[in-house]
Amino acid sequence: MHLLETENIGDIVGLLEILEDLGKPVDIATLDDSLDEERTTLLNLLNDAEALGLVNVADGDVSLTREGSIFLRADLTQRKVILRKILSGIEPFSSIIAFLKKAGDGAMEKEELDEFLGGNFPSEDPEVTFRVLLNWGRYSKLFDYDMDDETLTYIA
Repeated sequence: MHLLETENIGDIVGLLEILEDLGKPVDIATLDDSLDEERTTLLNLLNDAEALGLVNVADGDVSLTREGSIFLRADLTQRKVILRKILSGIEPFSSIIAFLKKAGDGAMEKEELDEFLGGNFPSEDPEVTFRVLLNWGRYSKLFDYDMDDETLTYIA
């Protein structure tokens, strides 16, 4: 199972825009030369964009998917709707949504969320997993997070 590692949604959007500008599949090495990123960062970005269904990576070439093109043509509100739908179907988002729906108030404190993530989706850096979840979840309006109470709430 692939967990998203890209914290900044803008990095994915930038990748999609480059692919759209090129207008054809591009070799990963060529793409690496076009971006000012470390190779590991680029590979994580590609893995995340592919997990979201926005790009296709095959035989060393990267291309936009139909969904990636639709996402790029969408306005900001539509992008959030598209991402909310995509994220609802991938982990750890889908499991957290299910857990929050079972909770009476649809909320979970950070400590409980950390335990849930650690127990179900162990990672080398749980804090990064939390930030990714929070950034993507807030951007797509799947979740709200109260910094004062450290509470994550599912937005139905």
